[in-house]
Amino acid sequence: MKLMKHITIALVLCAIPAMAFGQTVSCEDCTHELSYYMGEGGFVATAGEDAKMVTYVATCGGITRTGELTPNDDGVVAMLFNMDNNLACHSASVDDDGVTKNRLQVGPVMDGGWYWITDDMNSAVGNLVAQDVLDNEAVKLTGAGEGVSMAMGMGAVFMKETSSGRVGILPNILPEPPMDPAAVCGPRRSLSWPYPYTGQQTRSCMLGGGRTKIRLQGPGAYGGSSMITTGMVTRPTSGSITVLADLWVDESGSYSTDTTGDGGAPSAASIRKGWAGKTAAGQPDHGQNWLTATFVASVGGVAGTQDVITAGTPVAGVDVANAGDTVRSGVTGRTANGQAELTIAANSTFCPAKGTQTPATVTIAATPGTNAIHPSVAVGRAAGLGTQTALQGFAAITQLRVVCAPQSAASNHQGRNLVPDNPFPVDE
Repeated sequence: MKLMKHITIALVLCAIPAMAFGQTVSCEDCTHELSYYMGEGGFVATAGEDAKMVTYVATCGGITRTGELTPNDDGVVAMLFNMDNNLACHSASVDDDGVTKNRLQVGPVMDGGWYWITDDMNSAVGNLVAQDVLDNEAVKLTGAGEGVSMAMGMGAVFMKETSSGRVGILPNILPEPPMDPAAVCGPRRSLSWPYPYTGQQTRSCMLGGGRTKIRLQGPGAYGGSSMITTGMVTRPTSGSITVLADLWVDESGSYSTDTTGDGGAPSAASIRKGWAGKTAAGQPDHGQNWLTATFVASVGGVAGTQDVITAGTPVAGVDVANAGDTVRSGVTGRTANGQAELTIAANSTFCPAKGTQTPATVTIAATPGTNAIHPSVAVGRAAGLGTQTALQGFAAITQLRVVCAPQSAASNHQGRNLVPDNPFPVDE
């Protein structure tokens, strides 16, 4: 009884209702409502974050009453609806679907609020329902015959056993199981061994925004090459090392629009183009199916705006050559189209044997060429590169920090990638 007295006192002090007859009153702040508003009872809820007041709108029999509640020190609001405050509802008005027209909305409040309704002999308890789920499909509850009456509410059914007077509020908007993630448009495996990616899904799948990523490969363990995942590489103390740059789709969803295959269908190579790990040993495009692009590199500034490296004219001991440049002539074992080569040479100015060492930050930007994919390769703002004019033609930008080997052990570090092995192997 003390709890009810405290709730009543809070109502008298903080919730002075205003009435409206025969008109609809909206509640922009309301977030939840009683799933079934009938008779007498009350509700308890936690006010929404930073909410100083909580509004309620009660509609019963064509009469709407509104008011405000002040949260207590714990952020909780509580209110009775009874004959004393004229908020008890005894209207049997229903719409064409048999759903009660009575509504008691409240908000802003958090999920987890609840309410009770006191009937002739018993009480029933239910949840405050979030309004954003009221449009979800409701299930039809199994009837128990004439001995149990059922009254439709907003997201719940008020049930009463006639003989005993027992009552209950049973939700009929049930939790939906999580949906399977949408299929991503792109390459699909063949059903035949060795299951190469020779087909693609273009319908009933999710498309991305055309964004791309730059892959950098540099010196790895045991004289090999590996993907640079740290964003850093060590400058050699003599000679030079090579870092390769190429452009790939971000795999959020895209497909080939090439028409050079049989019957105008995309060729198997074009289906795999831009997708890392989608080629197998023995395929002519194995490991070389990057997108067509050209690259520009600069040292110490925004891509393309400061200390731009011109092929054959190194900056800070770093040179860059795109596919087809004369610097790349004579290179064998790689498909040149769409790939750039950065040559990082020993440099005593930046990495002296004694004295202050100076790392160099190389900014590498990719300009897309002609790639028959949908969506097309995004550039500039659409690629997430901002609104600077200097960046609007680029598809992707990355940075490579060229650091010096420790002077005490310089002779033991010949341009190793700081994480020599690729920790993210791709399927073959």
